[in-house]
Amino acid sequence: MTDPVGAADRLHDAVSGAIDDVLAAATAPPGPIFVGWAAAGDAAACPAAYRAQGEDGWGFPGWSPALAAGAIARAALDLHLDDQRGGADRLPDPLEAVRGWMRAATSVGARGVAGWVGELRAERDTATLAAAAAAASRWLAGFVRVLGWPLPPGLALLNVTRDDAQGVAPRWWPRKGSPVSVGSGADARIGRVRGAGGHRLVVHRPAAGDDREVHGRATFEAAAGALVHRVAPVAVVVTAGDTSERARVEVDGDMLTAGGGMIVEVVRQRAVAVERGYDPADATPSARCRWCDLRDACPPGRDWLAGAGRWRGGLPVVEIG
Repeated sequence: MTDPVGAADRLHDAVSGAIDDVLAAATAPPGPIFVGWAAAGDAAACPAAYRAQGEDGWGFPGWSPALAAGAIARAALDLHLDDQRGGADRLPDPLEAVRGWMRAATSVGARGVAGWVGELRAERDTATLAAAAAAASRWLAGFVRVLGWPLPPGLALLNVTRDDAQGVAPRWWPRKGSPVSVGSGADARIGRVRGAGGHRLVVHRPAAGDDREVHGRATFEAAAGALVHRVAPVAVVVTAGDTSERARVEVDGDMLTAGGGMIVEVVRQRAVAVERGYDPADATPSARCRWCDLRDACPPGRDWLAGAGRWRGGLPVVEIG
């Protein structure tokens, strides 16, 4: 990436123009559209299933122990690193750090995951709190295990909700007043964001997954990060806590273009959803069909499950009862 600022500016112009064209051609306003990795991944995997989610699926699904794990772990690590009593130099005990942060999260209605934890504490839902603490501890332990301790120089946690608003990754809008916003889901950044470039974005996963998902996630985060920070990253590092996998994906112009296309595709599919909704003719059968709620009403999905394709994506469906 020889011109990270210019690359980000070109991406901004291309994505903004494409989004404007989609919204101008829409038969009805699609409403507010937040484009994150979950939406981009769903729209890329199967447009029909993404459109069928409806308003409830397009919005934030609500916190669960698995979904909250990363947010809680980042907040706990952020608090540990900010400890003025010397805690930043001490290797954190994952469960102790997570429990310490969760004990302090007592405000019902606070921003982000802190408000959710505060509500659980007020309701004395110890089972869900324990599940969230276990998942967050696993996330934090894997993050420190893969990146090493002390953490790499110049590492800054992202998407951390703090009272002073530091560490929060801002959103990007194509233009003022646009119903579309894009958010980076990267967990950390290594290196300062500067005109000469050189910073890397880090995406951590508790467990390793499909290699195709790794590249897809890196592609989206490269584009989202370039738009949010107005400087393209030199690479996206995708890690896995259980295997210590550390895949570095170099960012170039083609990758940014592909990531921008993923963002525009979410907007396009939202516009189509408003116009004609779910259409099984647009389904893209894959291993996801085994868990899709629409598989019984999706001929392409049923055919895929009944054929040899299911063996390429994992174990076949086993009917119980």
